[in-house]
Amino acid sequence: MDHLEVLREKIARLRAEIAQIQESNQEYRLREMTTTTEAQVAHGERQERLLAIQRELAQVADLGRRIHSVDKMREMTRARLHLVKQAQAS
Repeated sequence: MDHLEVLREKIARLRAEIAQIQESNQEYRLREMTTTTEAQVAHGERQERLLAIQRELAQVADLGRRIHSVDKMREMTRARLHLVKQAQAS
C-alpha cells in the first residue's frame, strides 16, 4: 500500500469520526435545556476531540505535501537521467 493511500484512509476515518461528533453535538443542542453535567462533560470532550482531529488533519496535509514533493523530485531525477542516457547514446 502506498503512502497516499494510507493518508486517504486516515482522512476517511477522521471524516467519519467528525460526522459522528456532529451528530452527537446536534442531539446535545436539541436537548440543551435539560442537559446534565455528564452531557456537558461529554460535549466538552467532543469539542476537544474535534480540535485534535483538526491538528491531525494539518499533519496529514503536511505529509501529503511532502510525499508529493518527493514524488516530484523523483520524476525530475528520472527525466534528467533519461536525458543523460540519450546524450551518452548519441
